[in-house]
Amino acid sequence: MSIEKADFDAIAEQDLQELVDAQVPEGLRLEFKSEIYGSSDKDKRELLKDISALANSHGGHLVIGVKENEGVAADIPGVDVNSDDEILRMERMVRDATEPPISGIRMRSISLKNNRKVILLRIPRSWNPPHRVTFKGINRFYIRHSAGVHEPSVEELRALFDQSSTALEKARQFRNRRINEVCSGEDGSPLADEGRLFMHIVPTAAFSGRVNLDVEIIHKSMKSFKPIGALNFSPQFNFHGYINKQEGSENLGYTQIFRNGILEATKAYIVRSQVGHSFILGLDLEKEIFHHMPMYLNRLRDIGVPPPLIIMFTFEGIKGKNYVVGENTRGGHPLPYSPLFLPECFLEDYGEDLDYHRAVRPAFDALWNAIGFSKSQFFNDEGRWVG
Repeated sequence: MSIEKADFDAIAEQDLQELVDAQVPEGLRLEFKSEIYGSSDKDKRELLKDISALANSHGGHLVIGVKENEGVAADIPGVDVNSDDEILRMERMVRDATEPPISGIRMRSISLKNNRKVILLRIPRSWNPPHRVTFKGINRFYIRHSAGVHEPSVEELRALFDQSSTALEKARQFRNRRINEVCSGEDGSPLADEGRLFMHIVPTAAFSGRVNLDVEIIHKSMKSFKPIGALNFSPQFNFHGYINKQEGSENLGYTQIFRNGILEATKAYIVRSQVGHSFILGLDLEKEIFHHMPMYLNRLRDIGVPPPLIIMFTFEGIKGKNYVVGENTRGGHPLPYSPLFLPECFLEDYGEDLDYHRAVRPAFDALWNAIGFSKSQFFNDEGRWVG
């Protein structure tokens, strides 16, 4: 089986031997190295150049420990090195000397019968390009074509920047269309009113045609995709992929996972009323958001949704309602717009809860700006939401 299609963690010496037996050549998505990258500045720049060029182009594999002859896989001598230390060294170099950081790179060693190792790197095509090498005073972009690596022309560089902005624009268009469909009932029963929350988590690769999730795998993870604030829910397959609906006679909220990796989570009835006064309990609502969001993100990671991700929060049906963040339900100021699109947030890679909290804080700072605060008061100094 081609290493392109193989389960990365299951690739073994036999799969590498097939490259030699089939005389597979280097190309747009594949490069062989017979030795590890050295410790000189020149060698380090070479590593950064090779990885960033693949990420800026079509992604692919670097195979360290395979000898080539005129660009064709010829032998597998492997490398005699502490592979764990070498992988850590490469990870540090890539993290510290590429801008923006390249997400989703995977590295592992493969044991050979000769007691040596092959180190395999799988570099995804970036959906947040271009990535620049910033090392020892050098600031350069690289891309890859069939003849090797080169610095892009002005037109090629402009196309890479446009690619990133196009992903954001497509995410916005998708969000707007879905909100219209869901509120109108065009996509089944309309989401109940009295204020609605939408959370969209959109992998920038969603519109590439390269992500097609197995809905049965999503089904196995259904408990991690329960609707926001729901005690009970009904899971089912649907045309878009897989959905968990909050139980009830009305459509009170759901979590929809699309085959292309997008997650849409909703909640209705976020507005409460007292005599002559309507408001949203901000503390309760944000607590539910920050409970579910890390769970959603970790499970998207586990089922193979690639980063980077765009995270968007939208409030609908809330114009003129007070967003209450204290004990006085008449405190604060009325929200000015509906729908209220909070600023889009970007998550370069999966991580810990704190990483997720920090990534979306700008959205909640903007929400609190709308009610007269300089920033959200629910985050601590390190950027964690604490309520």
